[in-house]
Amino acid sequence: MEFKASPSSSVGIEIELQLLDPDTLDLIDGILPLLAGQPNCPAIKSEYNQSTVEIVSKPCATIRELESEVASILAALQARCQDLKMSLCGAGTHPFCNRLATVTPLPRCLAQQARDGYLGNLLMTCALHVHVGMPSGDEAIAMMAALKPYLPILLALSASSPFWWGYDTGFASYRQRVLASMRNYGLPPTFKSWREFTELFQSGRSAGMFDSIRDIHWDLRPRPDFGTLEIRVMDSQPTLREALALTAFVHSLIVFLQHCHREGITGFRLTPCHGWFEKENYFRASHLGLDAGYIEDDRGNSRPIAAMVKDILEALAPTADQLGETEYLKFLENRLAGGSSYSRQRRVFQQTGSQKEVVAALVRELQEEPIRMAGSLSASAVEGSPPAAGLLLSTTAVE
Repeated sequence: MEFKASPSSSVGIEIELQLLDPDTLDLIDGILPLLAGQPNCPAIKSEYNQSTVEIVSKPCATIRELESEVASILAALQARCQDLKMSLCGAGTHPFCNRLATVTPLPRCLAQQARDGYLGNLLMTCALHVHVGMPSGDEAIAMMAALKPYLPILLALSASSPFWWGYDTGFASYRQRVLASMRNYGLPPTFKSWREFTELFQSGRSAGMFDSIRDIHWDLRPRPDFGTLEIRVMDSQPTLREALALTAFVHSLIVFLQHCHREGITGFRLTPCHGWFEKENYFRASHLGLDAGYIEDDRGNSRPIAAMVKDILEALAPTADQLGETEYLKFLENRLAGGSSYSRQRRVFQQTGSQKEVVAALVRELQEEPIRMAGSLSASAVEGSPPAAGLLLSTTAVE
C-alpha cells in the first residue's frame, strides 16, 4: 500500500454539522435536497446519516489559509440552508432527538449499515477531523505512536455532547461512548513501522473486516491516499473559532513531536501507559472532560487534564509562534477559563429547563459568529471568553 507523501505539516479539516428543522430544532433528513442544488461541490458532502452535512477543506499551508477557506465554504452553506428553510447546528450529539438514523442511500453507507446491524442506526454523532501532512508512511506511524497518549486530552478539550435522546448523560462527551460500541472505532493499535501496519491491514482485508482504509474508524489513523495522519477523536465544536483553535493545537503538537522524533529530544512528551490505563484515560476524559484525572504512568500517578493542557500549551509556545498559531492557542487557553462546550450547554439547560433552548443557543452561536474572510482571529475573540453556548462544526466525512 503506497503512502503518497504530502508537504510536511500541511493541514486540513473535515467539519460535520447537524441539519435542523428551524421550528422544532429537531434533526431533519435534509442532505439530499441540499446536495441536489450543489451536485458538483467537493467541499460540501453527505455523511452516513441524512441529517448531517460535512464541510471538507483542501490541504492548506497555514491555519490562517485554512480559516479563510473554511469560512468561505461555511458562508455559502449557511445561505443555501436558509434558502431551503433549514438551520445548521454543531455538537457531538443532538440533545433531544430520539429516533434512529436515516442512512444516506449510497452503496458504502448501506454496506456499513448491513455490517453494523442495529448499532449502525445509532450513528447520529458529529466530530471534528484534522489532517496533517506526513512525508512518509514510517513517519505517519511514528507520529501515531507519539500522539496516541494525547488523545484523551484532545477528547476532553473538545467534549461537546453531554445530552443524548433527551437525557443529561453525566458525560462530557457521550459521543465517544456511542462510538465505543462500534467495531473499528476508538483507540488504534500501536505499530512499529509502516510495513507492520500494511501487513496487518492486508490480513484484516483478507479476513473480510474491511474493504479500504476508510472502513477503519480509529480515532487516529494514517491516510495513505491523502498522505496525512488523521486525528478523529474530537467532538464537533460550537463555532468555527473553536474548531480552528483545536486544529491549531493539534497542528502545533504534531510539528513539535516531529521535531522531537527527528532530533531525539524527549522534552515535554507523554509516554504510553499500559493498555488498561489507556482505556481508563479515555473513559475518564469522556466522562469528566477537563476535570478528569489523567493517569500519566504505570505507577498510577495522575493529574487533572486541565492542568496538563496548560503545561502542554507552554511547551508548544515556541512551535506555535513559528507556525503563526499563537493567537489560536491563546484563544484555546482562555476558553478553559470561559467554559467548555459541554459545561455551557448544561448551563443553558439549568437556566431554562429546556433542551430545545440548548439547541437554540447552539444555532445562535454559529449564526452570530462573525465569519471573517481575512483568516485571523479577532482580538476580542482571543482575549474574551467563548459565547454562552455553542454550535459546533464537526468532521467525520473524509473517512
